[in-house]
Order: sequence, then structure tokens, then C-alpha cells
Amino acid sequence: MIFLIFNYTFYTGVLMAVEESILGAGERERREIVGYIQMLLDSINDLMVKYKLELKNMGVINRLAIITEIITMHKYNPETYMGTYWEELVSIINTIKQDQKLANELKDIEELIEKINSLRQLAKF
Repeated sequence: MIFLIFNYTFYTGVLMAVEESILGAGERERREIVGYIQMLLDSINDLMVKYKLELKNMGVINRLAIITEIITMHKYNPETYMGTYWEELVSIINTIKQDQKLANELKDIEELIEKINSLRQLAKF
């Protein structure tokens, strides 16, 4: 039994090393970003539907919609949006956080942004 566990662990480690060499530096992080981006876009779209009037009154809904559309179009190519568009999206979310009512609704979004930012640093965007 111990031998089987060791073999499984060894082969898993070898496969991960082979995958790293095939994918190249940061490629796994880029793939992970895509998954988190999809969850983030879903959460932001839900927020825009649920709080459309509040976001409109804050003056952020139009720009938020445009940024999410751009990211949606390029979600499989994070290098396209991880620069200016990403920074602007984070800035808009920070603006929304200033509203007490909406700040509570942003917990999931903030967690996803933190995960994406950590992967972004590893992928060196």
C-alpha cells in the first residue's frame, strides 16, 4: 500500500514537472486566471442586474459594462486585458465598495480579485 502511494506521488510529481516544461513559465497560472475570470464576470453581471439603479446613480454602470464586455471577449487571452482594463475594473470595484449597501455584496468579487491578482503576479503580467 505504501509503495502504491509513493508511486502515485512520484508519478504525479513527474507529470506536473513535464506539464510545466511543456506549458512554459506562467502558463498554468494563465489557465487558472481564465477560470477565475469567468466566475468574476458572472458575479459582476449578477451585481449589475441586481443593483442597476444604484450603480447608475454612482455613475459606474456604463464603464463597468464596457470593461466586463471587453474582458468577456478576451477571457481566454488574459494578456490582452490584464493591463489597463484589469486596473480599471479593480478601480471601479473599489469605487463601488464605498457604498455601504453594496460593500457587503462585494465579498465574493473581492476574493476572486485577490486570487486573480496573486496568479497575475506569478504569471508576470
